[in-house]
Amino acid sequence: MSDQQMGKKETERIDLDYFIKAYEWTTGERLTEISSAECPDFICSLSSGENVGVELVRVMRDPEEAQFDKIINKKYEAEPQETLDRIFELIEKKDKSRSTNYGRWVDKTILVLSLFDCSFWSLRQFLTEDIQKDFAKHGFIEVWLADYTGKEAYRDIELFGLFPAKWWGYHQRKNPYRKPYG
Repeated sequence: MSDQQMGKKETERIDLDYFIKAYEWTTGERLTEISSAECPDFICSLSSGENVGVELVRVMRDPEEAQFDKIINKKYEAEPQETLDRIFELIEKKDKSRSTNYGRWVDKTILVLSLFDCSFWSLRQFLTEDIQKDFAKHGFIEVWLADYTGKEAYRDIELFGLFPAKWWGYHQRKNPYRKPYG
């Protein structure tokens, strides 16, 4: 494994650690990493004893485009509509990969779409129950949006459940000690 691949996997592991904490807070279900893989990214165990795959994918603009927007246009966040379009594209792409490359995890994988340059707050106008059915057209057992945009300030992330309907919606962390940089 090259240094670049090792660095990518370590970044994914850090993202997974944040997701695991938010997942347990949101669902009450403990998720424990068993091993790292590539298709899916990680194999984890639920507190029920069931093993599942976890696929992490970053939803973000091209780094050069983002840099240009920041410097020239003073635009620090991606356009919400473009981000939503990216989300649908990534679900479709990952579902195709899931159906052909995931082997025994084909029907046992959680998809985590990690937001790094567009927050839930910006996407809220598009994440309505009218589009909920659009997120059910895949083979993942669960699909989550994970908002990493406040990670540095709050040292945690928040989740928005896209699928199944049981978890649909924004799951705000209601912690009186959750404050920026505190």
